[in-house]
Amino acid sequence: MTKKRILFLASYIALALLLVFDLIMLFCVIGMKEEVRETGGVVFDPGSSDERPGGTQTSAPGVTVAGFSSLTVPPDVDTIAIDLYNPAENNGYYYMTFELRLLNESEQGYEVLFKTGYVAPGKHIYQVTLSHSLSEGEYAAQLLIQPYRMKDLSPTNNVSAAVKLTVK
Repeated sequence: MTKKRILFLASYIALALLLVFDLIMLFCVIGMKEEVRETGGVVFDPGSSDERPGGTQTSAPGVTVAGFSSLTVPPDVDTIAIDLYNPAENNGYYYMTFELRLLNESEQGYEVLFKTGYVAPGKHIYQVTLSHSLSEGEYAAQLLIQPYRMKDLSPTNNVSAAVKLTVK
């Protein structure tokens, strides 16, 4: 057998194993959907709601994590308007928390500007209180979105995205 043929066969077997693994995971996820959705003792962020102020609602079908890459806030205020959202598609699977971190100039440390409580699927946070107000300028920040399994509140892989924070 040639090296090309062996490499092709090994790739084919790896792909087949990956497909089998994906099918097993799919069946596990489908089975989890039927679990009890109310978990005793969970405290949700009291600021989360179904509707946007003014009665309009936004949604992004098929999205399971919603974030942003830039944020503009007014100077010298500690309460800001924002739209943080746990998509309804996560119902039965994940609660989420959102944390905005102001990066230090060395980018080796950070300061937490706000952190939400648990946000249930289909809920939004439209207003947060910063740990302190900021003066005008541009800041390097990071948005950390942390999903938690509904079953046992264990954290899963998170999403951490760079955010350009503009204060003007």
